[in-house]
Amino acid sequence: MTSVKSNLCPTCGGVLRIDLDKQIYLCPFCGISYDYEYFREDNVKDVASRSIARSEYGAAKDAYDFILAKDPHDFDALRGLFLCENKWKNMQTMLRDNEVHAKSDEPSLINAVENCLPGDKAYFEKIREALDELSHYRDLKRECKDLDRKKDSAVDALNQIKDEYYINSRKFMAVIDEFSEMDKTYRDAILVVAITIPLLIFTVAITSKAWWFLILIAALIAAAIVAYNVKKSVTAKHILASMKPAGNKIKELTDLYNEKCNEAEQSHRNYGTLVQEILKMDPAPSEPADQS
Repeated sequence: MTSVKSNLCPTCGGVLRIDLDKQIYLCPFCGISYDYEYFREDNVKDVASRSIARSEYGAAKDAYDFILAKDPHDFDALRGLFLCENKWKNMQTMLRDNEVHAKSDEPSLINAVENCLPGDKAYFEKIREALDELSHYRDLKRECKDLDRKKDSAVDALNQIKDEYYINSRKFMAVIDEFSEMDKTYRDAILVVAITIPLLIFTVAITSKAWWFLILIAALIAAAIVAYNVKKSVTAKHILASMKPAGNKIKELTDLYNEKCNEAEQSHRNYGTLVQEILKMDPAPSEPADQS
């Protein structure tokens, strides 16, 4: 009976398959079959347990389906199908939430809740609750990442506004910087023109005693300086005014981000608590008999 418990054909050593319709075990290699009564329930569960331990989830599923065909309320088989569907060896996998991809609406879990005995319903409902909490946690983490991206964009926008303010505040110095970086030949030519023209105008005005002309030139220069500074001041006020809503947006996003992160941490703790409760409710797996 030992070789049968290992899910191998006693005749040829091939892996047995289960025919649920005929309620038999069938060897696809030598054609031998065994009827249902040949396998007691504990033997079939032992086959399923060994199959899961070897990550042979298809064979384990066949064994659990075989059990449920006789008793649709069997706890081990209902739980086993959930393990097979998610390719888990045991429920300890739920402790590693990054490896958990199961959903609370999976067919095997819904089937377990609907068909288990009343005393087992709390166990499967707790699994569904934990998976819902894990899904909620992941949704919150995605929201946190989205808010973090929005916050970074808002910070970039504020930095751009600050750059505009800095550029506006030193426009005159920027012209001087550009002038100082020019080629010496062009720079000297501009200086000559800049000095020669005012001297020429001043000389002509003194010679012709056209004092009014000098006054007009001075007034125009003063008006240009005033206009430049007024425009610069208005631009600066406009830029400063746009900084406030940008800063408020960053604060709003930061507060919301921190709130969502705290909520996500709490959700993750809730998931961990639920998993610990599930593991306390989870019966210790029976050790399969040694193969001979």
